[in-house]
Amino acid sequence: MYKYTIGLLLFFISCVNPGKNNFDPKKEIVGNWLILYPQHILKNDAQRKLYGKAQDSIVDQGGLKLVSFEKNGKFFQMDSLFGHHGSWFLADSGSLKINSAGKGFENFNGEVSGMLNDTILIEELIKLDNEKIKLIWHLKKIGQADDAAGLFQRSNNGWRQKPVKKEQATEIKTRVRTMLEYYALYFKIVSVESIYFSRARVFLPFTYYQHGIGLTDFVTTHPFASYFYDENDAKIGYDILKSAFEKTKDEDFPSGENFVSEYSMYFQRLAKELR
Repeated sequence: MYKYTIGLLLFFISCVNPGKNNFDPKKEIVGNWLILYPQHILKNDAQRKLYGKAQDSIVDQGGLKLVSFEKNGKFFQMDSLFGHHGSWFLADSGSLKINSAGKGFENFNGEVSGMLNDTILIEELIKLDNEKIKLIWHLKKIGQADDAAGLFQRSNNGWRQKPVKKEQATEIKTRVRTMLEYYALYFKIVSVESIYFSRARVFLPFTYYQHGIGLTDFVTTHPFASYFYDENDAKIGYDILKSAFEKTKDEDFPSGENFVSEYSMYFQRLAKELR
């Protein structure tokens, strides 16, 4: 079944190569995307062993990230919306280069190989020891009318911008609430589009279980703390989050179609507690 599925997918890829079916890579690539996963093409046992060891770190480089290709050649990851932006260039041949755009995209070289519905396919050759392994990254386009479009709106990402001065408790509470609302939507989208999720993509101090979420201890090195003016404000933000967590911990955990959809509903519950 697995071989049949891969063969069918490769057949579809061959049907949507650049230059066919009016597919214009330079036009199609502009916009917002959710990176779904890298499909790996392994040709021998050596490649299977090497990739098995490196797979988690490879997926972590890009899996489930939100990225944007702008018309002016700018490229950025949403996690760097208010930080440094990189650049992208797509040649007529389909060769794609992304530079200086953060982890996973400091010096990315690939090739746009086609499109399946709203998912663009970008091939990358990676070298592990002496083996060259082909990856096909699947990126889902996020249209302006899609629910996920809210993840790219600057108004929903204000919490990413580090304050220039200490904030009042009410401002910190709003910052925590908007983080929860943002990641509730993110998990909602991921629950539909992906068969896995990455806790590294969510900058909240939680640990995730089957049908449950736990609050971790406050540590200044956690990414959560970096979105506040200083350590003291971050601790206030954590205490606000902890208060909402404690108030709702005796309630039944939400029941959904999968674990990630339940996490989304739980974050909605916490955000509501902070309104």
